[in-house]
Amino acid sequence: MTDSGLSRKEREYKRRREEILEAALSVFAERGYYGTTMAQISQKSEYPLGTIYKYFSGKEQIFHDMVMDRGIRLGRLIAEAASRKDLAPRDRAYACLQANARFLRSNQAFVRVYISLRSSVDMILSPELNADINRLNDKMVETYTEIFQEGVEKGEFRPYPAEDLSALFYGVIFSAIWPWVSGNKEAYDIEAWLNRAFELLTNGFCVSK
Repeated sequence: MTDSGLSRKEREYKRRREEILEAALSVFAERGYYGTTMAQISQKSEYPLGTIYKYFSGKEQIFHDMVMDRGIRLGRLIAEAASRKDLAPRDRAYACLQANARFLRSNQAFVRVYISLRSSVDMILSPELNADINRLNDKMVETYTEIFQEGVEKGEFRPYPAEDLSALFYGVIFSAIWPWVSGNKEAYDIEAWLNRAFELLTNGFCVSK
């Protein structure tokens, strides 16, 4: 549902929730997840602590909802690129790559927070909340797999298992994020890196003789 379909009260609820999430992201980026308190999020958002608890049960819920919101946005971008039936599978895979690049470029603070915590998400979130995030991730990988399966069937990709090709493709995207985590994002051109990686992925490393 678009904002135009919401009541005034619903729009106000949505606006406040988004402002709290943006404030939390800013504090997470500055202090880290473990170094952040609900009081600091309250101060940054300029909402009383009691008001924040009307929207979120605590820091864990804030982090979960932040990841889910961004994951849904990315999922929509990828689904839009993958649905381009006017494009060949290789070009649809490239369109998905570009969608990821746009998302990463416009969500740098979130990416840094998320990747720095990805290995410990199981400890941060309850099993139920963590399962929500894993389902989003699985859906994106499934989309890539469908593209590669079609490409294999049409002879556009070599006849390797589509799941393996999808995992490699996902790994290429994920590896592009690390320079941000290491603090080198200013001198880093993610679009150029992904374009080069895609060329290597589709054409191979070796020079034909």
